[in-house]
Amino acid sequence: MIKIALFNHKGGVGKTTLTVNIADTLCDQGKKVLMVDADPQCNLTAFYIEEPHLEQLLGESDESDTATTIWSAIKPVVEGRGGIRPVPIHDLGEGLALIPGDVLLAQYEEELPQSWLDSFGRKTRGYDVMAALSNAANQAAAAVEADVVLYDVGPNVGALNRAVLLDSHYFITPVAADLFSLRALTTVGRAIAKWIRDWETVRQLADPDSRDLLLRGRPAFLGYVTSAYKVHSGRSATNPHSDWEKRIAPRVRDRIVDELRRVDGSLVPTGGNKLGAIKNFHSLAAEAQKHGVAIGKLRGLVNPGNYAQIDEAYAEFEQLVHEIIKRTGV
Repeated sequence: MIKIALFNHKGGVGKTTLTVNIADTLCDQGKKVLMVDADPQCNLTAFYIEEPHLEQLLGESDESDTATTIWSAIKPVVEGRGGIRPVPIHDLGEGLALIPGDVLLAQYEEELPQSWLDSFGRKTRGYDVMAALSNAANQAAAAVEADVVLYDVGPNVGALNRAVLLDSHYFITPVAADLFSLRALTTVGRAIAKWIRDWETVRQLADPDSRDLLLRGRPAFLGYVTSAYKVHSGRSATNPHSDWEKRIAPRVRDRIVDELRRVDGSLVPTGGNKLGAIKNFHSLAAEAQKHGVAIGKLRGLVNPGNYAQIDEAYAEFEQLVHEIIKRTGV
């Protein structure tokens, strides 16, 4: 089983949409996939769970003795009152499953900075809190026999994402063809490189008998995906999106690949080059969310005039997933 996080400091680059469609296509390739909504905004959860049911889950997550979300599963560990509760798993069919997110993951994030410091101090509670979300994901992955765990995370370099990334085997960075998305790559590379170095110090300080309690701490860069790029036609002499597209590869190399190679070359096992490109499918993304399905599964749910674009979307995600399988060996 491998864990993959889709991560960029910049919002609006399509992380949740990519997660949904990558997961669906992996299942079509015969893989069992568990999605973990580790973003307090809960966009991934809201994609699959209708609002009345979601309100019920979130309303009970801080009060019930039974876990309804990822937060209520790890809450006893975070509060020092017990172990991981049985993790709530939503079976979405066809080998796909979801652990619902929770806005109250923000409470977990508030505890993580102290747990980070406690880990340097060789305190077992620090290790336990740092690994709480990881252990919940492991429990659920074992239950559904997942081949791949996909983490959906928020657009920041905060303590929660640090814990998720240090638990992941790989990370993929979605990049949009614009200035702000490219500038965010600097933060991505520097942050992850620092997290890896710091956690290696934690591992070195830890008693050998305690090291099995620790996060892996070595997320490798699988590559980047250009998302929501625009297809241009006509005789225009300038194409600003194409110009930005040309800047992405060297910026990824300078700000992510080189940063990680300075830590350890094995953190960039496949060179960190482009995994794929996903175009802007405009209204189809909204239709997919409305029906709670991947874009490539919208046939029969929308106007037949959209079928060519649906097939195009499916082909693009299929190509992307083939590359992910090739690079990870999953």
